[in-house]
Amino acid sequence: MAKVRSAPGGPRTPRPVLPAATSGRGGPLGYLRGVWEELKKVVWPARQELARMTGIVIATVIIFAALVGGADYLLSLGVKQAITTQASSATPTAAPAATAVPTAQPTVAPTAAPTVSP
Repeated sequence: MAKVRSAPGGPRTPRPVLPAATSGRGGPLGYLRGVWEELKKVVWPARQELARMTGIVIATVIIFAALVGGADYLLSLGVKQAITTQASSATPTAAPAATAVPTAQPTVAPTAAPTVSP
């Protein structure tokens, strides 16, 4: 038969049952009381520790913003290069011909010089 191990420190004590949980009718006021009781249990950081942690968060945000911004800039340069290379290879490289404007003057065919008989 398998041996069952128990948690260190002996058996657990049962959790206390909250009054709102048993009746099912805490309502908004009971909820806010529970929130207030839980907030009393919170250990808030000292001002110096809070300032240090805030500085770490701000520095981390700035570093990651610089990394993402740099990656975005480099990728946009690559995409622009790919688009301009693709567009220039798709169009003919010859210079466009100058468009001639038709004129209303008739063209005259050259005539032969008159010949003189002796």
